Amino acid sequence: MPQSYIEYTSGLTETTFSVPFKYISINDINALGYDGTTYVSLTVASRSHSEKTITLDAAPSTYTTVRVYRATATTQLVDFQNGSRLSEADLDTAYQQGLFVAQEVSEDANTKQYVNLAEAALLSNTNLSEF
Repeated sequence: MPQSYIEYTSGLTETTFSVPFKYISINDINALGYDGTTYVSLTVASRSHSEKTITLDAAPSTYTTVRVYRATATTQLVDFQNGSRLSEADLDTAYQQGLFVAQEVSEDANTKQYVNLAEAALLSNTNLSEF
């Protein structure tokens, strides 16, 4: 079972989809539509951390599959300093970032998910220099 994405094949007339996997930031969650041949980036209208959902700007009914996936930032999230105390939260964040990125790379290697990096960065409001 994948740990960085979920695919929906029913309920594609809805706009809100659950995010059942772990993430560091809800802003790391994006969606793709699959038409049987290619994946297309879908526009996320809103994200809810408390409800663990994303809402698309339009129902993806023209697609056979919707993939909700995590794309964890690869820039350093925690900067440890000499002489400072190590907090559990900082250690967890640093560990989770490495784990999540590794899961994403491993799982993407086994799919035909080819998304233009500039397009993905634009849709997720991510700086391209992070890639």
